[in-house]
Amino acid sequence: MRLVHDTLQRFVASRQIAGCSARIIQHDEVLFEGSFGFADLEKGKPVTERTIFPIASMSKVITVAGIMRLYEQGLFKMWDPVSEYLPGFRNPAVAVEGRDGSVELVKARGEVTMRQLFTMTSGVPYPGDETAAARIRRDRQEEMKKAGKDGLSTLEFCNFVGTLPLAFEPGEKWMYGFSIDILGAVIEVLSGRTLGDYLKETIFAPLGMEDTGFFVPEEKQDRTAILYHIHEDMKRADRVYPSEKQPFEGGGGGLFSTVRDYSRFAQMLLHGGTLNGERILGRKTIDLISRDHLTPQQQASHDWDTQRGYGYGLGVRVMTNPEVAGINGSVGEWGWDGAFGNWFCVDPKEDLTCVYLTTNLPGDHYRFIPKLMASMYASL
Repeated sequence: MRLVHDTLQRFVASRQIAGCSARIIQHDEVLFEGSFGFADLEKGKPVTERTIFPIASMSKVITVAGIMRLYEQGLFKMWDPVSEYLPGFRNPAVAVEGRDGSVELVKARGEVTMRQLFTMTSGVPYPGDETAAARIRRDRQEEMKKAGKDGLSTLEFCNFVGTLPLAFEPGEKWMYGFSIDILGAVIEVLSGRTLGDYLKETIFAPLGMEDTGFFVPEEKQDRTAILYHIHEDMKRADRVYPSEKQPFEGGGGGLFSTVRDYSRFAQMLLHGGTLNGERILGRKTIDLISRDHLTPQQQASHDWDTQRGYGYGLGVRVMTNPEVAGINGSVGEWGWDGAFGNWFCVDPKEDLTCVYLTTNLPGDHYRFIPKLMASMYASL
């Protein structure tokens, strides 16, 4: 794995990133484990295997695993309307933008389903500028914040999001958005527990993921990695990590973890839902998660650079065409990434997992991940 070592070392030595940590396991043997650069540049604190990273959207796959345990218990069906569990999603509207910039709210032809949340085809946006629905959500959240009404719980906030207009008719296309966070709220409804408590009991504790959760306890705060603006001469991000339980726990992006913790989770996925005698999910459930679920129409909008050659399963990318991707990997490789540059994969054909955590703002995945993958697969 000298190629992997040299690639990651080059990322840091050239000041493209502040630091990173990676772990590659094949046939249950650790082929590579290395940490590079700094968790805190100003203090000269190096990244180690114990460094705690904000993993952003790599939280999504954990939330998917959590709710699929409830699927296995027969507590919901994929085609159930979300409103059956979260009443805020009843009678949705779609924000249709005219050529003149006007916005009309039109009653949706159908309701958002659980399956559409899993596959990011729900039309539920993140707040932002990309669509009229995203702008409406952004403006409403800013109004709530100014009014001091932004301290909602997970259930309250997701029901609120359900009352806002969709970006398109449910199921019409693929669009990355808030869908998995909503699944986190459904977990709370079906389990009767907060999302953090449920994930700790059903996933983190059984797998020995002792440093994973929605907050970093005070005694572990000195192990956290700082985020850096990698296009602004490593300017330090002004971000405070919570040290105690918060009202809203974002199953789509709020978790913290270490490379070793997340590697345990990835190994569980690789081994068909079981690790070291602890069964988290069934083998056929893992098969369902890691299969491409997009129709040709939905695939047309699944067009990120990082998704070339991939389909999309239940909260995960799924490699369908390495030639189009330009990656020397395997058909069937799957996983996801996070906004701060972190990434992981499960490759059943090679009996391999890789977890890579870093602290980039922006993530710039397409700049780094294909190079890491090229070095990793060339080393096998």
